[in-house]
Amino acid sequence: MNKYMLLFIALIVAFTYGCSSGGSSKPLNVATGPVITAISPTSGGHGTLITLQGNNFGIVQSNSFVSYAGSTINNVTTWSNTQITFVLPDNAANTGNFVVIVGGVYSNTSTPFSLSGPVIFSVSPSTGLPGADITISGQYFGTQNNGTYVTFNHNAEQYTAAIKGWTNTSITCTVPQITGSQATTFSIVVWLDANRYSNSYPFTLPQPSITGVNPNTDNIGAPITITGQAFGQTQGTITVDGLTAQIISWSDNSVQFRIPKIYSGAGNKTITLTTGGRQANSSLNVAAPTVTTYSTTTTPISYGNRITINGNYFGTAGDIDSDRSVELRDEDNKLYSPGVTWTDTALYFDWPVSNDVWGNQNVFITITVGGLTYTFQVTAD
Repeated sequence: MNKYMLLFIALIVAFTYGCSSGGSSKPLNVATGPVITAISPTSGGHGTLITLQGNNFGIVQSNSFVSYAGSTINNVTTWSNTQITFVLPDNAANTGNFVVIVGGVYSNTSTPFSLSGPVIFSVSPSTGLPGADITISGQYFGTQNNGTYVTFNHNAEQYTAAIKGWTNTSITCTVPQITGSQATTFSIVVWLDANRYSNSYPFTLPQPSITGVNPNTDNIGAPITITGQAFGQTQGTITVDGLTAQIISWSDNSVQFRIPKIYSGAGNKTITLTTGGRQANSSLNVAAPTVTTYSTTTTPISYGNRITINGNYFGTAGDIDSDRSVELRDEDNKLYSPGVTWTDTALYFDWPVSNDVWGNQNVFITITVGGLTYTFQVTAD
């Protein structure tokens, strides 16, 4: 028997002995399934970058994937045989475990991951009126979708803001219109859906106030300027005695408007400024035209004489031009309307009626401004 045959027999005997004597034999380089050894961090919110450490993940991802609480993670950023990184998606469940699946083989489950809700760190500015834009800074806001929104809350009242921009750490929105509430303190909450929401962050909604009215007495149609604070940059409304006024200009601390036609007569009237559903009040004296003196080139008045009427609150150009007039009426109720040169304190016109028509009789002159009148009597020649 040659030496090669003896060597072969010796190997067979050694192998048989090893098996029968309880020895073991392991094949070399046989791969095991994926194993997760660590997760970092162990808590976080939507948009958090997660790192899984372990073994046998595979050099490239290929058809392998990560599952969290039964849902596939689609936004993997890096993949190697010992490490996987990915961003926690917006639809992640509140609490769960990660599993790595490689070639259909499942890893062990990771230690539980605790999902944090959105967190507000700051709001800038933290005070403002409806229509103003603010920025909410924080974390775990995720991405905007049909279920995300921001609310301003006061007790049972809740107002939803219009969103202008949304990232995982910053939201830009517009302070909503507040109707029916004069509250000044609200809380802002970021919602991912009906069950996941942030902490409350305080926000102050200032109450508008009127500190000045200039002038505080004038005729219908005259421009009035009110000053104060918290009127807002977005134009609201002004009413006088409940009637809507024409707005000339509007800023946060100054508003100019024209006195509307008042049907309740002259006197003290309430001004109401409304901005974003919030109101401020003041008062204004609406004046009827008044005559202090009048003069003519001859007495008694005759045809062609220049008539000058002095007084107040006649109105100026730009006031309600279509609703002001001077009328002459005789004892027989005959009516004439002369052409008038008009200023706020003086009226000028030429006597329009010949002496043979209005000879030696009383004539009533009526000045009308915005429906408010002043009447006085003169004698025609």
